[in-house]
Amino acid sequence: MLKGKICQPFIRTVVLTLLFGCFFQACSPYQQNHNDSTESTAITEELSVKAMRSTLDGESRIISLRLGNDITAAYDTKRSVLFKLWRGDLDYSSAVFNQKHGPQPTSTGQAYVLNGQSKWSVDGGDVSYFGHQIYDGKVTLLYRAKGIQNGVQWQADIQETPIANMSKSDLIFYRQFNVEGLPANIDLTLDTLTPSITNKTSGAAIFDEMTTTLFLANGESSFSQEYSGIVQPKVQQEVAVELEHPGLLLIKNSDCAGCHNAEVKTVGPSYLAIANRYAFLSGARQMLSQKIIQGGTGSWGEIPMTPHSQLSEADTNVMLDYIFSLKKSENTTADATDILLGLPAVPVELNNTTPKFEEGMSGAYFYQHNLVDNTADIEKTRKSAPSLGGFAPQIHLPREEDFRPPNQNFMYQIKTHLNLKESVHTRLRLVSDDGSYLFLNGERIIDNWGAHGPIAIDAEVQLEPGLHSLEIFYYQDGGGASLSLQWLDPVSQTYELIPAGILQVQQQDLREVVAVSTDPNLIKSIAGDKMEVAGVHPSFDLSQARPEVFKPMVGGIDFLDDGRMVVSTWDPEGSVYLVENFHAAPDDIKVKRIAIGLAEPLGLKVVDGEIYVLQKQELTRLVDTNGDDIIDRYELVSNNWSVTTNFHEFAFGLEYQDGYFYAAFATAILPGGASASPQASSRGKAVKISKNSGQVEFIAHGLRTPNSIGRGIDNLLFIADNQGDWLPACKIVELTQDAWYGSRSVDFAGTANLEETLPVVWLPQGEIGNSASQPAPLNVGPYQNQMIHGDVTHGGIKRVFAERVNGRLQGVVFRFSQGLEAGVNRLKWAPDGSLIVGGVGNPGNWSQSGKKWYGLQNLKYNQQSTFEMLSVSARSDGFEITFTEAIKEGRNIQASDFEIQQYYFEPTAEYGGPKKGLEDLNIQDISVSADRTKVQIKLAGLKEKHLVYFRINRAFESQNDHELWTTEAWYTLNAIPSGKPLILNKNYSVANNTLTENEKAAGWELLFDGNTLGHFRNYNSEAIGSRWRVENGTLHFAGRAADESNWQAKEGGDIVITSKPLENYELNLEWKIQHGGNSGIIYNVKERADLEFPFLSGPEMQILDNPHHSDGQIVKHRAGDNYDLIESRVVSVLPAGYWNQVRLIVKKGHVEHWLNGYKVVDVKMHTPEWNALIAQSKFKDWEHFAKTPGGHIVLQDHGDEVWFRNVKIKEL
Repeated sequence: MLKGKICQPFIRTVVLTLLFGCFFQACSPYQQNHNDSTESTAITEELSVKAMRSTLDGESRIISLRLGNDITAAYDTKRSVLFKLWRGDLDYSSAVFNQKHGPQPTSTGQAYVLNGQSKWSVDGGDVSYFGHQIYDGKVTLLYRAKGIQNGVQWQADIQETPIANMSKSDLIFYRQFNVEGLPANIDLTLDTLTPSITNKTSGAAIFDEMTTTLFLANGESSFSQEYSGIVQPKVQQEVAVELEHPGLLLIKNSDCAGCHNAEVKTVGPSYLAIANRYAFLSGARQMLSQKIIQGGTGSWGEIPMTPHSQLSEADTNVMLDYIFSLKKSENTTADATDILLGLPAVPVELNNTTPKFEEGMSGAYFYQHNLVDNTADIEKTRKSAPSLGGFAPQIHLPREEDFRPPNQNFMYQIKTHLNLKESVHTRLRLVSDDGSYLFLNGERIIDNWGAHGPIAIDAEVQLEPGLHSLEIFYYQDGGGASLSLQWLDPVSQTYELIPAGILQVQQQDLREVVAVSTDPNLIKSIAGDKMEVAGVHPSFDLSQARPEVFKPMVGGIDFLDDGRMVVSTWDPEGSVYLVENFHAAPDDIKVKRIAIGLAEPLGLKVVDGEIYVLQKQELTRLVDTNGDDIIDRYELVSNNWSVTTNFHEFAFGLEYQDGYFYAAFATAILPGGASASPQASSRGKAVKISKNSGQVEFIAHGLRTPNSIGRGIDNLLFIADNQGDWLPACKIVELTQDAWYGSRSVDFAGTANLEETLPVVWLPQGEIGNSASQPAPLNVGPYQNQMIHGDVTHGGIKRVFAERVNGRLQGVVFRFSQGLEAGVNRLKWAPDGSLIVGGVGNPGNWSQSGKKWYGLQNLKYNQQSTFEMLSVSARSDGFEITFTEAIKEGRNIQASDFEIQQYYFEPTAEYGGPKKGLEDLNIQDISVSADRTKVQIKLAGLKEKHLVYFRINRAFESQNDHELWTTEAWYTLNAIPSGKPLILNKNYSVANNTLTENEKAAGWELLFDGNTLGHFRNYNSEAIGSRWRVENGTLHFAGRAADESNWQAKEGGDIVITSKPLENYELNLEWKIQHGGNSGIIYNVKERADLEFPFLSGPEMQILDNPHHSDGQIVKHRAGDNYDLIESRVVSVLPAGYWNQVRLIVKKGHVEHWLNGYKVVDVKMHTPEWNALIAQSKFKDWEHFAKTPGGHIVLQDHGDEVWFRNVKIKEL
């Protein structure tokens, strides 16, 4: 086999040459041709490509046969006739062949038959393509003639075996026919054959040279024609190539079309938008050139740009020449060509402190806000505190680098006043990249909103003497940035920056700045909480289901009755493999290729022991005629749906039920992702196909990229559809007769008044979905009658619980598993109960970042329990959340533990779409069931046709001491159930500083009752400082007095909270700290007069406001850390002012720190490893540090305000 690789798929024009049955294999940067390892016998290779299904030269449903001597015969299976005969190559260009989104295969070389117009004729019937078979290295095409004679149906089988060779410069084309079953007196002819130099027949064939018609009868016959080469006109083609911009040629030979369109925003920005933003900005060309080569994210959103290290700067500059040539003049009221005046920036330095104010200050205040849920919302900005503030005498930041500190996805609020000494009639101008508003005296007078390049918008104003409030909102959505406030000088009548003397801040312009940290080392940052889960789901064990040399880009999975796995691959060769012993060690897994030459087989099903494959344009039965497992016959089951040559017209499947196959068809799109127009009528539809007749019934419509169809809840069929135009986010829909799922790209007019069949779940883009893939049922452990689905780009597996409301399914989606080797394309349960996961990848946002482009793995349920939300179920007045395990006894579950929002999506012709109507929901009541497995949440203001987002802000552990696997859920509330109110547990209440009956029985002791200081005392004292006090049911340390400067308070001091030294115990408490505060829990303390402080003998669990205290910059000094010894495993601390839940467990020298439901430290004291930690710490020379196995527990006075409650202890 020819061992070729396309290792730079982004810039080459690749010719995949079928020489003597050899075929090139396209590969990703993570992929090697799986035939390169010749020393391995894990893959049995007995096939070469003799026949290849694809589109060709603008025609659909072509089969190309390689006949030797570089000769290829391409047949049109729609008409069952010869389409083209040539000597040369096949340029296989498409997403599956060389990662180019848009182009399709073409032929190159000397043509002998071009666009053949022959046709079959049969009396009273017709002839159709039935498939092909391969025997003894030759390909035979199969046709079937059907008709009616004397009222009786008849059927005849026709076989055609083409052979070709060269005679000097001419080509001799032999066609061997065999006809069986043709009734007497029925004429079977092949009409309008391409004229040739000579024609010869033998056997039962007769050729009429006058009409170029071949007459066939039962039996064997042969027909040969000699052709001279056709001279094809090249002038027009050459002119077109000359006129095409060289930059566009480079773009076409790259993977750019996977994400970009010339004029329409899709996955990424359009070339036109890039030109409008950057064409005239200084330094933009160099910046963009490096971005193309190096890749990156953040310029136009969260989707990363693929690196193109194979491109040179010379290449990228030519590409940018083309892109910048698209720049159009903006339709604005600006009258100057240089709208940014050619002036340097007026710098503003933002910091995390509130700006100063003095009377008469000339200039403007700048306030920076982080976008809320990536949404530029000016009302929320007005209500929320800015994270940075600054001051500048004028408003002029013409370039991205002028914005300091550098940032993406933020909003500015600029506040000042115009201070006018006399009346002025002028024009104000606001220039921005991206969007901006200008409010004058509370009225919006300039609307320059939207993601765009530098645009100037003017407003004419008449102003009287005095102060006029001025407020600007500006947001940056990635890419270039600029902002400038100008006016038309009343004297010179030219635009200039509004002079500093005109701008004057007032006291009401001043806003308090509240610093916000986004450093994941300082603020809560936990896998499964607003990010991917930590890896493979703990209830499953992962193993490989392939040998290392087998690297399948999986398109379909099923199993034979004997347990062997069948896998189809979405790769250039279009193969099907048998995988034997897939549950064994990788070296013991055997793989055998059994079929080849299929067109993008993205569906596979085994029915009654037979293998069926859904190709891009055909459903095919694979037949092994001699029992050697190798497929000899490829039989057409159905192709009764409309297609074009568009690269995106995938056929996804495949499921089977009661004699019918089920599949779904993608729509055609333009390079970059915008829908093509017009569309073939069958696109975007779900279908059922008769196994016996091949008849197609269209069940539902309005889909876009339905990858794929699968079983789910109640063993029903579901489809995963993917974001695009008319589809604001990915979604899972229930397959329903006559449903319309919302896409209007195929039949815009005909869908105008249709009611959309709403999804079971929405999958908000980037949060819980990006490229959703095949659903599958889930019925293991506690996860009964649920379903899962994969995702190619977001990666991993998601889990769905659904319930019927008003007869329709709606439900909730959770993160479930990551840790897999590739983006997930296919899921299939194996006969042994394990879950087979098939991976795939491709450029253009069609792969999971950092993962392989291939994969085949096995997930086996291991019976281990995982603590997570099992379900979220809607009620008339709220929701009930069920957990897989009981919540830890004593944990106060309260409203502040949850963040709940609702919003909706609005389908439009634009690609994707934002969250609309985003609002926080107020919790009216909350309870926990008696068995502590359920939480009831009563909510006000729920709206139908909205998505409700749940997040557990302060996590909690289970009764089994398991951490929450994930904290988020997305419920699609299509309808609010009527007559189904929550049943609240009236015996539940949030009770602080008390013990439950179960806790009492378990031996817990309450150390603080919320009313008195009890036995608490200062370290080495019987008294307690006056700065320690009881306040509103909390133990409050008031911190240093205003006139104190020592690190501890004069009337404070560390306090001992245990009545006796303890060696084995569990301490529970909650704490909250002031802004920038520091404290600690010191344990195993030896209380001696010669030890002035408890930390001289006891280790400390740190209490800290990480982002705002200097210790937050020091590793091992942050909240939850074993101070100066061990860094927390995860950052689970909540911000200053929020209650944090602590568990401190010490048992036989084994120490665990738990913070907000997560075990952050786990260490064994008094071991060589422990001693090594001390030797590397500040305690290395402290004689008494951590020497005793037990001791007192002490709360630290570090001079800062801190509060405690629910302080309880249990001896172990």
